[in-house]
Amino acid sequence: MPNSIRYFVLGAAAALLVARPAPAPAQTLARTEQRIRDAAAADAQAAISLLERAVNINSGTMNETGVEAVGMLFAAELRALGFRTSWLSQASVNRAGHLVAERAGRRRRGRAAPIRLLLIGHLDTVFEGEGQQFVRSDSTASGAGSSDMKGGDVVLVQTLKALASVGALDDMDVIVVLTGDEESMGEPASISRDDMVRAARRSDIVLSFEGGDDSTAVVARRGSSDWVLTVTARQYHSSGMFGERAGYGAIYEAARILNDFRAALEGQPYLTFSPGVMLSGEKVSYDTTMMTGTASGKTNIVPPTAVVHGDLRFITAGQMDSARAVMRGIVSRSLRGTSATIQFGESYYPAMAPTPANYALLAVYDSASRALGYAPVAGNDPARRGAGDISFVAPILPGLDGLGVFGRGAHSPSESVDLTSLPKQTARAAVLMYRLARDPAKTRRMLTPR
Repeated sequence: MPNSIRYFVLGAAAALLVARPAPAPAQTLARTEQRIRDAAAADAQAAISLLERAVNINSGTMNETGVEAVGMLFAAELRALGFRTSWLSQASVNRAGHLVAERAGRRRRGRAAPIRLLLIGHLDTVFEGEGQQFVRSDSTASGAGSSDMKGGDVVLVQTLKALASVGALDDMDVIVVLTGDEESMGEPASISRDDMVRAARRSDIVLSFEGGDDSTAVVARRGSSDWVLTVTARQYHSSGMFGERAGYGAIYEAARILNDFRAALEGQPYLTFSPGVMLSGEKVSYDTTMMTGTASGKTNIVPPTAVVHGDLRFITAGQMDSARAVMRGIVSRSLRGTSATIQFGESYYPAMAPTPANYALLAVYDSASRALGYAPVAGNDPARRGAGDISFVAPILPGLDGLGVFGRGAHSPSESVDLTSLPKQTARAAVLMYRLARDPAKTRRMLTPR
């Protein structure tokens, strides 16, 4: 393993170990927190109804009309809570827009300014087309986005309702950003994530409502970058394969490069690299945005073209840079009669590093969960989570992710949600936010590096 990669990986692993808080002592709910819990439970059926309405709107990433319709559904809920809402067009990056909503808290004489919370989610789903409607079966329901992440968006809205029901929403500044393209981000990210980044610079803490589970919250996420390998070779009669004139052809060269990637990089902590699409032959056409294409050829022709599109996942920017350098070196060593280039996406999901401030937030969330009578909550294993929008703001401010619903089968036709997790996750998030907002000065000190 190159020293640069080893340094960054070991540093991240050490952070995961050192930053973990000690187990929280037994907790009890304050009277206001009991009322928050009760409000979340009392509104459970309304939450299911809101989720059904959201899921039944087809909002695959490229369905701009559907994404906006989901945005307007949640905008109405937020306006009823006193939020100012805006729909921000993303036409310049060929995507639907983002919903941004803001609500200012009360300024009280002699008290620190309210804690500033950024709450994020997304409106789009992986699947395009009709047929993924909301279907309930007792305490579960299926449908596109039921858990990833329309269910999380509902938890976000219900959390704000529970806080408003006891007057606690007035003690915090809140910005909500629901993106329309998380599943297939518009590029460049400098445009498509600009609104979120600017909101982060006006906030103290970010909370993301991607899917969660009973006993973990997300304190770290790996970053993600795509890459496109293009191989060209001499077109020749297949009887000359391996010879001086024909060389090895594009398929053999692509196979050589991919296998060398595996041999050089496999096994490094938190680093993965996956070729997802591969086309080769005499004629190749490939659309990197839609990730679809065609290939044709003949068995008696040495193939002159190959295209491979894949992703790279990493725990730090340093690990990404080092892996990219290794991959470029492998691509530069061509078999006879071939040449290859590799391009890495200009936009990528940064990594969410496991910082002490993130673990400080986790400790508050854990204590809230215990006080509610739920399971203790520990930090996640970053290898078990994909990239997410929170990564774009994680270098700016501390945060937690995974505060959304419990579900299964995300990114598949069998996606489902545990409906009993709606009030549970609402109560957890609402008590967390209440405790963070109760003493803003103390919260800010807790999150300041010593």
